[in-house]
Amino acid sequence: MKKIILSLSVVAAVAVVVVGATTAFFSDTETSTGNTFTAGSIDLKVDNECNWSGGDGCPWQNVNGQQASWQETDLEGGVHKFVNFTDLKPGDSGEDTISLHVYDNDAWGKWRWLMNNNADNTCTEPELEAEPLCEVDLSIGELLANMDFEMWLDQGSTPGFQNGGTVIVDLEEGDNIRQDGEPEISLSTEMPLSPVLADAWGDDCNSAEFSPDGHNEYGECHGLAQDGRMVGSTTYYFGFAWEFDEDAGNEAQTDSLGGDIEFKVVQHRNNPTQSGL
Repeated sequence: MKKIILSLSVVAAVAVVVVGATTAFFSDTETSTGNTFTAGSIDLKVDNECNWSGGDGCPWQNVNGQQASWQETDLEGGVHKFVNFTDLKPGDSGEDTISLHVYDNDAWGKWRWLMNNNADNTCTEPELEAEPLCEVDLSIGELLANMDFEMWLDQGSTPGFQNGGTVIVDLEEGDNIRQDGEPEISLSTEMPLSPVLADAWGDDCNSAEFSPDGHNEYGECHGLAQDGRMVGSTTYYFGFAWEFDEDAGNEAQTDSLGGDIEFKVVQHRNNPTQSGL
């Protein structure tokens, strides 16, 4: 009886081995490691070169830490000032060459011109003679009415922005002087840049020779796109000139004009309506 039980145990053990052996299938495993999602970025930098008729540079440069001309940076409201003149005379004039840089993606751009604080401040005797109602409302000045402004796309003699490229070197790009053919920009409170850049593309770059998205390897028409986007990692130059009318009378004495200048960009990709600008 013991031999029968032992024999059955051996048979059962062999059966387990056989069954186990039949489950060893061919197999292969592939693993992809390090998968990530990383958001892109848009970073706007601004630089400025300030000039005026009263002398070299602009008078508030390095006064109490203020800057009138600076290299590309993030703006600090109390430090970076495009204009800060305190003793203007009729006939004074000046010009700022303002550069915008968007890193690293294409973007929609806009300026906001909020220089609307036009005040009488005080009424000197000569001002009262020229403007008897000066003291009635000191919040309404005459300086703005005696100022002339001009703004343009300072792209130089070659359409687009070559940014000092080696294939095309445009010495008139960003040179503080408005050249013939450089597009004028109408000064208003809200100034989207897409119409200006799209018009410049239509005037000079509407050809199969140039990419409609404005990516032209920093050659001719680089930075000018059919839809008016700002092309990533391109330096855009804008000229801004002003003049205090030399025929201005005493009614403008002590008057001031002030406010903010704001720049904004939003992503271009997946945003055809320029939402958020």
